[in-house]
Amino acid sequence: MNKRVYHKYVLEINEYGNLTKAAAALGISQPALSSGLTNLENELGFKIFNRKNVPIKLTPEGEIYYEYIKRLQILSDDFKERLDSYREKSNCRVAVGGPVAYVESMVVDAVARISEEHPDYEITIKCSPLAELMEMASKGEINCFICTSDEIADSFAKELIEHERVYLCIPSDNPVNDSLKAFQIAPGQEGTLFDFSVLNGEEFIFMEEGQPLYKQMNRFFEEYGIVPNSKVSVNQVSTAVNLSIRGKGICFASEESLRGNYDLSGVCVYALPDTISGRSIYVAYDKELFLPVACRDFIDCLIQVHKEK
Repeated sequence: MNKRVYHKYVLEINEYGNLTKAAAALGISQPALSSGLTNLENELGFKIFNRKNVPIKLTPEGEIYYEYIKRLQILSDDFKERLDSYREKSNCRVAVGGPVAYVESMVVDAVARISEEHPDYEITIKCSPLAELMEMASKGEINCFICTSDEIADSFAKELIEHERVYLCIPSDNPVNDSLKAFQIAPGQEGTLFDFSVLNGEEFIFMEEGQPLYKQMNRFFEEYGIVPNSKVSVNQVSTAVNLSIRGKGICFASEESLRGNYDLSGVCVYALPDTISGRSIYVAYDKELFLPVACRDFIDCLIQVHKEK
């Protein structure tokens, strides 16, 4: 049996000086209490109570053990009080992370609303690549983060925000647009499917391996038999979009990333086929760590705000 239960037995027996009354206070039968006390005494190797006395009295060894239990109780109460105090303060704090594009297009809107609804909440935002976000969440440096990968550790819980499309951004002055019979479309609209094989040998801006869009890029190249020319690699979609706008290469962009504060007149935007394009956006958090009330409220607000867009 759990030692805490045994300790409670000793405290109650000493309080009442009677097994029957102590059993009633504990909500168990007298025989069960007597048996539990005997088991504890056998384990310790000495008698805690002299049961011949009326009321029951502690033995000399029992007095030492009783004082030990009381100190443990004081420490336990102090621990609970400090933990409750910590959680009370922590419940009003939330640290959220995400790639730059998703922070700018999703997190900021949710923070603006939650700040109005809960002005006492303290909010911290961190922008980092996915690998760093997972590490920060595991260490408790952030409470939750935006994730676009299905391949994260089982220690993380994920809640779906939306399914998004992936787009191809080609600098407007690239002649390949004429071959594609290009027309510029706004993010979120359906585009005509093109024979993208004409992009073979074109200069692409690569996402680093391990980034969520990296797999979409490779599927795209494989499906259309494209051997890309690459001189630049980045770890943030927003960086790739900005470089493409400046004519530095073709890039892949998520739907959310194109909602950022860009002047897209410098690129032509193409919707990729669903076989390549479809991916999910989640908000994730470590299952094993304490989730503050403010974080739970933020997650609910984030999902709701995005549904309203």
